[in-house]
Amino acid sequence: MAESNEPGNRRPRLNRPERRALVAVLVGLLLVAGSVVLLSRTVVDRAVTSVPTADLFGDGGETAVQDDPLTGPVNLLLVGIDRPENQAHRVPRADTVLVVHVPAGLDRAYLLSLPRDLLVDIPAFGISDYPGGVDRINAAMAYGSRVPGVELPDPVPGFQLLAATVAARTGVDRFDAGVIVNFAGLERLVDAIGGVRLRIDADVRSAHRQPDGRPRPANPDGPGYIGPQAEYQQGEQVLSGWQALDYVRQRESLPDGDYGRQRHQRQLVRALAEQVMTRELVTDPGRLTAVLDAAGPAMVVDTRGRSLLDLAVGLRRIRGDRIVPLDLPGVAVTGGDGAYLGEQFTAAADDCLAALRDGTLDQFVATRPELVDRAQ
Repeated sequence: MAESNEPGNRRPRLNRPERRALVAVLVGLLLVAGSVVLLSRTVVDRAVTSVPTADLFGDGGETAVQDDPLTGPVNLLLVGIDRPENQAHRVPRADTVLVVHVPAGLDRAYLLSLPRDLLVDIPAFGISDYPGGVDRINAAMAYGSRVPGVELPDPVPGFQLLAATVAARTGVDRFDAGVIVNFAGLERLVDAIGGVRLRIDADVRSAHRQPDGRPRPANPDGPGYIGPQAEYQQGEQVLSGWQALDYVRQRESLPDGDYGRQRHQRQLVRALAEQVMTRELVTDPGRLTAVLDAAGPAMVVDTRGRSLLDLAVGLRRIRGDRIVPLDLPGVAVTGGDGAYLGEQFTAAADDCLAALRDGTLDQFVATRPELVDRAQ
């Protein structure tokens, strides 16, 4: 792979994984929206209109037949980007790439994380004059977002190129919905539901936050930070918004590094989905409105011509205990000089993707239980 100055060719840095964690928002909202039909029309309208939409797949808004019920299997592509809302000049990068697979019965879901440093073939993309090449998957969003003649990088064409890249690597030829999420609403969302309950699988010390939530000062004598650290102790904990963000940022203290961090993010997806779907929330219009107000501005959705509410109603039978996080194992790739180049999937990960394409993921998971992330 040729070296360049593009973002995908750099050694991994401490990024902002709180952006990735916000991917959980859509999972929870899609599942809870099937229940808001029981509430007032005002809340239903808020659920539909508070989330911005865009043509994320570049097909002009493929039209679904609105009167037809949703049938499975259903595949969703959820992408968390590394760009604060007040920094529109920054090129967005895909810090999270998450495929949600719902089998034909529409009563369960599998979560599959693609590592941000996964080496892939990124196809040519005429909109941004990108010629194609091999790079890390998170760079596809960046390459696609820089459109000639457009002043600011645009995440929408960035998603279009990323979606084509994910489809080529996974073999999923069509996604039924796509979502771009940023970090801005996650802290507010967690606080709006009264905190998120997580089972922390190992003691974690924060590299970034002090016990009171303030950022740790930068080390004046070198890299990293100094001062007291926030701690998250093993066992069941209820985390506030800033704590949830901070917890899923940590990787250096984990024995499996970024794969452990991905595991914690999948745990947060499931925990948020479970709590958003509680009867106490979906039957409380005031609290539900607060959740929608926190989450809506932080995402952009494309449901391929089907309304967001119809999609949510079709997925209403999925419950938190039927959301199965899967670990797609990978290994590091290094160059001849030992420099880190990225990640590649193992044979087990590719076998899992083959089962997803073939519609046999249930049977595959039954024979490969070690791929199920059971640390909930």
